[in-house]
Amino acid sequence: MAPLKALLVVLILTLCGNAGAQVIAPVKVTPAKVRTISETVEGNGVLQPYPQDNVKISAVSPMRIEAILVRPGDRVQKGQLVLRLQRDHAVDMAVEKEKITLAQAQINSIRAKKLFENGVIPRVKFEQAQTEFKLAKADLEIRKRALEYAIKNSAIRSPIRGIVASVNGDVGQIAGPSQTIIRIVNLRKMIALIGIEIEDIEKINVGERAVITIPNLPNGNVFEGEVIKLNKEIDPATQLVHIWIAIPNKRRFLQPGMFGAARIFVKSERNTIVVPSSAVLKDDKGPYLYVVEKGTAHKIYVKKGIQTDEYVQILKGLKKQQPVVVKGNYELKDGMRVRIQE
Repeated sequence: MAPLKALLVVLILTLCGNAGAQVIAPVKVTPAKVRTISETVEGNGVLQPYPQDNVKISAVSPMRIEAILVRPGDRVQKGQLVLRLQRDHAVDMAVEKEKITLAQAQINSIRAKKLFENGVIPRVKFEQAQTEFKLAKADLEIRKRALEYAIKNSAIRSPIRGIVASVNGDVGQIAGPSQTIIRIVNLRKMIALIGIEIEDIEKINVGERAVITIPNLPNGNVFEGEVIKLNKEIDPATQLVHIWIAIPNKRRFLQPGMFGAARIFVKSERNTIVVPSSAVLKDDKGPYLYVVEKGTAHKIYVKKGIQTDEYVQILKGLKKQQPVVVKGNYELKDGMRVRIQE
């Protein structure tokens, strides 16, 4: 039994010795860098023309369409005649009638003045004739304005330069105010109406830069934009808040109805220490990472700032150019020996 006991003791000592051998963990590291990092808010939405560049032409009252002078896709100039509606010519007759009334009132006024000066009629008669003349002038001006209004709203001109987006109507049809007969758009600028999560809306301010990606465009599908309006109302259908992003569209690549994915840059920090996101871990005490010094991994707790998908800003606990572990850090323990892999 003695030799067997001796062999067992040797085996135990051997196992204990192997257990005490220090493990060397393979890791990949990168130096902490100084750079600019930006916090972003993301959202999705659709493109539409600027409100003032999206003109809907309708009749001001039920009127018959006499002529539609443009077709979808036509380019139109500001002031170009695009639609004629049949108007009530009774307004023309009313103007002519008021001209006759004014002429008669003027004759009566001149006659009354001479009679008053010669003492034939009292002052009250003279003043009455003067008043009727002034009222006739005012009535004629009102009729003329009504005629101008009728002409303007029967011979309709484009208020903007743009492209005819749609035509909805036929010659001879009675069109009412609720019917858009012609829609004209100018696509020099577009609006991306983007839905944002409620908790993110307070981070965004008017004037902040945004990048819009349009999946429909295979080449050159990223466009710069700027936040110009924030809506505070929640869309009951989506539970999102909408913001407006203006996008220049000089080359007319963007079209109404296109889907867009937006990234709004809400906060930026320049010349700050950042590390790859994979370097930062977290436990009950908070965020931490491993730095390597002389072949040994050291666990240090840090204070985080801005965080993106790729990088994390380190506000406290790390110096620039310190080598941090970006791969193999989940298996590490403080003080463990490491072997740096290329």
